[in-house]
Order: sequence, then structure tokens, then C-alpha cells
Amino acid sequence: MQPVERCLKDANMDISRIDDVVLAGGSSRIPKVQQLLQEVFKGKELCKGINPDEAIAYGAAVEAAVLSGGNPTGMLQDFRLLDVTPVSLGVATSLSAGERDFMTVVIPRNTRIPVMKKVVLVTSQDNQSSVPFRVYEGESTTAKNNNFLGEFYLNDIPPAPQGVPKFETCFDIDENGILSVSAEDMSTGQKKGITFNSDRRNCEGIETDLK
Repeated sequence: MQPVERCLKDANMDISRIDDVVLAGGSSRIPKVQQLLQEVFKGKELCKGINPDEAIAYGAAVEAAVLSGGNPTGMLQDFRLLDVTPVSLGVATSLSAGERDFMTVVIPRNTRIPVMKKVVLVTSQDNQSSVPFRVYEGESTTAKNNNFLGEFYLNDIPPAPQGVPKFETCFDIDENGILSVSAEDMSTGQKKGITFNSDRRNCEGIETDLK
């Protein structure tokens, strides 16, 4: 039932504000699913007056009527559709050598696009000559539990104590959903990046040297 709880959280609502629970999709006919839903909604009676296979279409028709203002001509009133990121995007980071990789979120889930955000990262060990930038999408605080998108490296970093070298890391999503991730060594100016298309970003990223 995590998706249901996540939807409520994203909408800033609690179950007391839910009037009806409408079943949608064939899987909602499974008795165990119905039992879990009733538990989540504190015993609220489930609405079964709509065929679950048609519920989404019903909802779309209702939303269309709302947007049209009930105008019988079918002309829609002015409205805006906003594109947002469906999942959080970030990089794997660690506090020191040998520590587990954490997910450092750069662009949180539900952020409107286009968007560009930057964070400054540092080395995790002394005299580190190469730094990987591993890009993930997901909500887990542990990087490896999220969906790995791709990686690139900044090499030939001048010797320095842990945490001294700094790297400005930029996540940029354009209006077409193209994700570009870059990192710049703030002491040498060396810069590299990687780009992913908008098709669920599941293709191999294209790594580039940047100037």
C-alpha cells in the first residue's frame, strides 16, 4: 500500500479528507488488495459501483468536464499542464573510503521542469586522483537500491586532503525531458558530463568532455 500512502503524502492529504475509495484496474478485484485498502482507509467502504476496468476512463471524463466548465460546446477553459520529474535524481556519495554510498538528491521528485540545480561535492579520501559521478533515480537513501542511470569520472585531480577538492555538480533537465549531468573541478576547471534521453532515461548515457 506504499503507492497509496505516497499519493496521499504528495497531495498533502490525510484519509479524513477522502470521501470515496474507487477501485480501478483488474488487480483491485483481488480480495487481499481490497482488505489492505480498507485497512489503510480505516474500514471505509470501498466504492464498487464502477467497473474497475472502466474507472480510469470515467475519471478522465470527469476531469474533462471540470476543465471545460460544464460548457456543452466542449470548449475547454484556459488551463496549464505542468511537467514534473516522476522520481528523484541524484548522485552516489560516501562520507569516507569504504563507507556505503548514499543517494545525494539533486532534483527531488515532483520538481517542475525545465529545471537546473547545482550542488558542490568533495573527495571522500586523501589524495584522491579520480572521482566517479554515478547518477541514480529513485527514493532510497542508499544509492545501490535506486535505478542506476550511468556514470562518468573526473581524473588527474591534484593531491589534496579529503574534502578539500570541490566539484560543482549540475543537473539540468530541459523542456524535452533531456537530462544532462556535469561536474567541474573547481580548482583546475576540468569538466565532464553525461546526457540521457527522456525515454525513462534507461538508455546508456552519452559521456562528454566539456569546456
